[in-house]
Amino acid sequence: MREKAIAEYHDLLAGDDSLTAELFARLKGGMSATRLLYGNRELGISLRPHFLTHRQYGMLVRQSQILVAALDRVAKAMLAEPALMSRAGLSPREQFLASVHPGYAPPAINTRLDAFVQGDVIKFVEYNAENPSSLTDQSGLNQVLFEIRALQRLAERYRLRQFTPVVSLLDSLLVTYREWGGSGLPNIAILDWANLPTSHEFILLRNYLVGCGIPTIICTPDEIEYSQGELRRGDFRIDLVYKRIIIQEFLDRYDDGHPLLRAYVDRAVCLINPFRCKLLHKKASFELLTDDANQHWFTGEELEVIRGCVPWTRRVFERKTNYAGGEIDLLQYLRRHRAGFILKPNDDYGGRGIFFGNRLNESEWEEALQQALNGDYVAQQRLDLQTESFPIFNESEWALQPMFVDTNPFLFRGKVDGAMVRLSNSPVVNVTSGGGETGFFVLEELSRSLSGRG
Repeated sequence: MREKAIAEYHDLLAGDDSLTAELFARLKGGMSATRLLYGNRELGISLRPHFLTHRQYGMLVRQSQILVAALDRVAKAMLAEPALMSRAGLSPREQFLASVHPGYAPPAINTRLDAFVQGDVIKFVEYNAENPSSLTDQSGLNQVLFEIRALQRLAERYRLRQFTPVVSLLDSLLVTYREWGGSGLPNIAILDWANLPTSHEFILLRNYLVGCGIPTIICTPDEIEYSQGELRRGDFRIDLVYKRIIIQEFLDRYDDGHPLLRAYVDRAVCLINPFRCKLLHKKASFELLTDDANQHWFTGEELEVIRGCVPWTRRVFERKTNYAGGEIDLLQYLRRHRAGFILKPNDDYGGRGIFFGNRLNESEWEEALQQALNGDYVAQQRLDLQTESFPIFNESEWALQPMFVDTNPFLFRGKVDGAMVRLSNSPVVNVTSGGGETGFFVLEELSRSLSGRG
């Protein structure tokens, strides 16, 4: 059904004489007006949304939720055995803050798995447990795409299910706030640096929360103060901090006397996500998932998903480790089999510093390994990714182009609601690295084919 719907959609585009520079300007203007931007760049780059079938989305939901339950077990193991925190690459300060109980049970509240869905095969490559972006993008991009006749026509023949992750976000914030000990509606501060390219998202989220009756401000770490058991920005009391700031950047800039840290340790503010989320945000958390020695942590269902969906991952240093049922010397193995692996920083974002072994020669790969050894990197099995044709447009024209596409489910207290979809002509599929996004629908059912219209 999916392939048929996509073919019908592309046929409709090919026969649509309204796909002109005027329409493209209207689409881009619509994204600017609704703040669907990364800095000054419009997020949407495709005239077609991404489609999954009901079955594919159901598999994505099930496997994502099982995997996150397994990752929560990893977090519990780390807290019970602090040496595992060092193994995952947490600094002493990160370990201390992870050990501070946030006032509620989950190690992270709103998260995102970065995944590739190819037919019935799903692979998860990273877990953004710290501050997943783009929660407000999907419904807006879907609305913009409905300006296109092809999507209007397709919606007459297929039931297109879409999602509003911000609703689940608000529900999870309120449930967690009550679990933390709060009552009534919290005053919320969205916390990040000023003038970031993602600031449009903060404004959209603030407007949504205020529209739901939740007093909400946007502020920076330098604007808040802590006194007499209250965290404040001026005369605004802060009950809940929705932290979009990167923990590593925050800790590099401030000492333990910062108001947020003091309020958090005193449990005077509900922080989402908590500093404990760093246990799972490190990419080396996938090493603990895929290490044969840890299989007893997981249920049979969890092991099935780990083995089928999670690529083998290890932190890079001089070591021996298990691989495919035997023991290997990690660096020697990576040198001999570079085409099968990628290297990426253990704790970074935006697709920065990633090396694909199959795209480097022997000397370039050796340089990448030296960079990994001098920093904090993981090696991960490279996936055999396939491209998919998308109608990419600019100010004046459109054309079908092969694009890498990832489908990244949002999770709220471990439950999936919707996904962020990114497109790129590079296997580093990331908006920060120059990629874009598109809308997302699940094809729930088919009434009759478009070819049957007279």
